[in-house]
Amino acid sequence: MLRMLGVLLVCGALVAGVGLLLSARLEIDTVGLWVVGGIALTAGGASLLYARHARPWTVHTVFAAGTALVCLGIYFSGTATGAYSLLFVWLVVIAASFFTPQAIAVHVLWILVSSGVALALVEQADGVSAFVRWWVGSLLLIVAATAMSRIVAGRRAVEDQLRREIQEKEGLQRELEHLAHHDPLTGLANRRRLEQELWRELSRAERSREPLCVVALDLDDLKSYNDTHRHAAGDRLLKQAASNWMRALRGTDLIARMGGDEFVAVLPDCPHEEADQVVARLRQDESLGRTCSAGVACWDGRESADELLRRADDAMYATKLVNQRNGNRAA
Repeated sequence: MLRMLGVLLVCGALVAGVGLLLSARLEIDTVGLWVVGGIALTAGGASLLYARHARPWTVHTVFAAGTALVCLGIYFSGTATGAYSLLFVWLVVIAASFFTPQAIAVHVLWILVSSGVALALVEQADGVSAFVRWWVGSLLLIVAATAMSRIVAGRRAVEDQLRREIQEKEGLQRELEHLAHHDPLTGLANRRRLEQELWRELSRAERSREPLCVVALDLDDLKSYNDTHRHAAGDRLLKQAASNWMRALRGTDLIARMGGDEFVAVLPDCPHEEADQVVARLRQDESLGRTCSAGVACWDGRESADELLRRADDAMYATKLVNQRNGNRAA
């Protein structure tokens, strides 16, 4: 905004200079116009240089000062018509394009008052009174300001609508990306993301020679729980289990829901002994009111991701069989 005002001030200074060089009228106050042109050129150059550091009050001050300089140009030129009066149109267009409605009204009022004073002080050589000239000019400026304000308001409304649509599309895109990699019920990673992360962790473990363990988890007797308490209660149990297990793991660990009541946790840089401690901590959680089975498999440095998952799954089912035998004996 201040940069545009700077351009307008420099153009006004050039208009004053060219007018002085080409005009032969005796009533022109040459000294006054050179002073006005010099001030406009200085103010315009300063506005262009410091546009990045402008404050709102600076812009309004420069705008009001530009209006005053145009009026001085009219006064010193000694004529009510000419290039100086046309600069008012540009001032109104700029105000309507960038200012708020309240600021537009204030600046247009300042233009009308200051231009009226300038016209009253200039000799009316063509017989048209200063009041009539001011009234016609004021009407044209008000119409221009109103029309430009409507155009700008319509453009901003379209831009706001486009911005909202873009934000909605971006939000939908983020939601789709989240759903593509997360389980909709528990919010954990899904099978697809697990496969991606496990492949990445295997590559990293191969380079760094750090241990990598995988834990397969399964809630015991979830089917009978659903039959007794209905599936809504089973869903709440799954979400609670996912939340508890996620809190029990480290920040670098990943837990994913494979489907149903089956979960897998990836523990990078975790030796087998530490993984056993993690499993014990997960199984000791009594807030669920249910038991879970878990199996640990540590990568041997050669097997694939599917083979590693299969070993963890086999270890989990072996643990589940032991739990079932112990439960039958206890019964």
